[in-house]
Amino acid sequence: MSTGKLQDRTAPKPRRPARFRVHILRLVLATALPLVALSAGLAVWTAQEQRGDMLRAMADTANALQLAVDRELRVTIAALEVLSTSPDLDRALQQEAAEQALASFHAQASALVARRTAALLNVSLYSVGTARQVLNTLVVPGAVLPAGRPMRFPPRPETAGQEAPAFMRAVLQGDEPYVSDLYWPALARNWVVAVALPVRREGRTIAVLAANLRPEGIARILQDQSPPPGWIASVVDRSGIVVARSLEQEVWLAQPATPEIRAFLQAGQGRGGLVRTHSYDKVPVYAAVRRTGTMPWMVVYAAPRLQVDGPLWRALGLASVGGLCAALLAALAALWLGRILGREIEGLGIDAAAVALAEAPPPARASATVREVAMARASLIRAGEALRLRARAKREAEANQALLVREVDHRAKNALAVALSLVRLAPRDVPPERFATSVEGRVAAMARAHALLASHAWLGAELRAVAEGELAAHQGAVRIDGPPARIAAIAVQPLSMLLHEMSANAVRHGALSHPEGRLSLSWAFTGQDGGLRLLWEESGVPQADTAPPDLPPPRPGFGLRLVRQLAERQLGGLLRLVWGEDGLRASLTLPARHVSAPDGPAWRTAAPILATPAEAATALLPLIDDPSSPPSVLVVEDESMLALEAAVLLQEMGCTPVGPAHTLQEALALAAGTPRLSAALLDVNLAGEVVFPLAEVLRARQVPIIFITGYGSDAELSVHAAAATAVLRKPYARGALAEALGRALRHRPEPGTA
Repeated sequence: MSTGKLQDRTAPKPRRPARFRVHILRLVLATALPLVALSAGLAVWTAQEQRGDMLRAMADTANALQLAVDRELRVTIAALEVLSTSPDLDRALQQEAAEQALASFHAQASALVARRTAALLNVSLYSVGTARQVLNTLVVPGAVLPAGRPMRFPPRPETAGQEAPAFMRAVLQGDEPYVSDLYWPALARNWVVAVALPVRREGRTIAVLAANLRPEGIARILQDQSPPPGWIASVVDRSGIVVARSLEQEVWLAQPATPEIRAFLQAGQGRGGLVRTHSYDKVPVYAAVRRTGTMPWMVVYAAPRLQVDGPLWRALGLASVGGLCAALLAALAALWLGRILGREIEGLGIDAAAVALAEAPPPARASATVREVAMARASLIRAGEALRLRARAKREAEANQALLVREVDHRAKNALAVALSLVRLAPRDVPPERFATSVEGRVAAMARAHALLASHAWLGAELRAVAEGELAAHQGAVRIDGPPARIAAIAVQPLSMLLHEMSANAVRHGALSHPEGRLSLSWAFTGQDGGLRLLWEESGVPQADTAPPDLPPPRPGFGLRLVRQLAERQLGGLLRLVWGEDGLRASLTLPARHVSAPDGPAWRTAAPILATPAEAATALLPLIDDPSSPPSVLVVEDESMLALEAAVLLQEMGCTPVGPAHTLQEALALAAGTPRLSAALLDVNLAGEVVFPLAEVLRARQVPIIFITGYGSDAELSVHAAAATAVLRKPYARGALAEALGRALRHRPEPGTA
């Protein structure tokens, strides 16, 4: 036999896949059966909780009954104690004048019995000295009382009857109130319970005062709790005999309690518990038992087990039957639904094979009942459209990537332009060391702002972090105070540079230039408008270093001009500077838009690099017709520092800057308010807004336009660049601006036309 045939025989046959309906059935059963089990468990748990609540209620009721029985006995003892203090009792025990005292005491005892007729049968008095009964309220005073007859007790299964001497002996030996078991006295016609009180005089017992309680009174206490039908409350004495019962008192009075109750009574462990026993009718019951505090009796509160356990068994039965029915219905529904869905899935596979083989839409079918199947069939029909959309998505992704590269290029050029502008704008008539220090400080401030923004994902920064970063070198002399405030990303860099310029000024000329000088920076929100006011206060400056109050403030240098540009133009705030006798006081109010992170596009900066002023002035001099009326050049730049630099260099080249404007709306207003414009220097991107609407207005007035951009290429700019005098890419050569401005002035409109 060949090896191939042997392998064919020994290889296991592949299992045939189950049909879709079988998988649906398995899924439904795997889901339904745990739910059924959980429901059954919850039902059983709920029933057990109800059972526990019922048993706890039984225990509470037994507690209440025990307290009520104890209260009845204590009331009787208290009444006997009051009666024992009567002087007539002592005189009744004496030989002389005993009849009158006995009659008086008989009246007092009878009054006590009359007040509690439902509970008391009679009151009797026994003399210890004569060992005989002196008084009994059942007999009129003066009548002959029976001698100590033996008491009759109910039959007990374990112990013999207790006679009168033993009862009296227990009273005399204990010197405490004593409650007897159920017995039948000589003069009574029914079973009673005796409550005996030793009467002591001068440390010895001279008599026993006893009251016989009716079992019916105790039974009435049990009935006052209104047990539910079938529930029974009873009282059992120390011998295990029923003293009182809430139901059928006459039938079961003086009968022995059930063996389980008697066993619990004889065990003497604990004050209460739960006993499983049977009623006299052989009905299984739960009995909550509580020992009384006055005597060793027990209060028993029994409920049929069927009523206590019935909800549990009913819940278990209903949960089982309901669970099985639910599982069966779920299985039938799963088979029916699985058959329908299986046909649709099989049809979907046939359609997919048809599309793959024929490369054409599948044949028409009835509408699918399952949304996913309908969507899959529609996807097969639109397969070609999906491929086209995929190619389109790929092109869009490439375009987005190119835009991202341009944005990164734009940000890099802007950062470089800002750094170069700081170098060019710094005063040149200072020692090299001071020049280098000022430039280094400003670049470092810009770097700190960028680092702070980068650490917060360019979503803004905390004002305290910005202030501490710029004033960290002067911690001992600086106090920073203010509530938590978050500065928008667009305002972090100008605010950081503003604080750096003011701290540098304080180091050179202000409070931080003296050891005793102090600087306080605080801020607070302005109120409903949501703005923020910063207060800069310098103190400790010697008066010799400050200007007299009647003199004007010092002439603003580059640093002060930069501070004003940053505060008022770029931040859009309100800056107030006051030179006092003790130093500089400045307040800056920031608008609300800079106190929270903006939702608009990222902030962009730009920095032109211009030619030297001497070269530019020489190049433009032939183009200036009237030196008294220099050319007006509109400057539109969203970065305040770069706008300031452009305005200064235009002035040094012999031109009059108009602006600078930082927003498109501001630029449109300046253009409308300036009738004669010789040229316009326009930054293409104004913090997310394009400048092209302004370019259209200026082109209609025939004003030459010079575009400045940090992007390497821009499709929208290329549309407008054809009508512009020049397009300068940032950063550009110094001669480029002079050449572009020269071309613009050569083609400027005639006076009155712009």
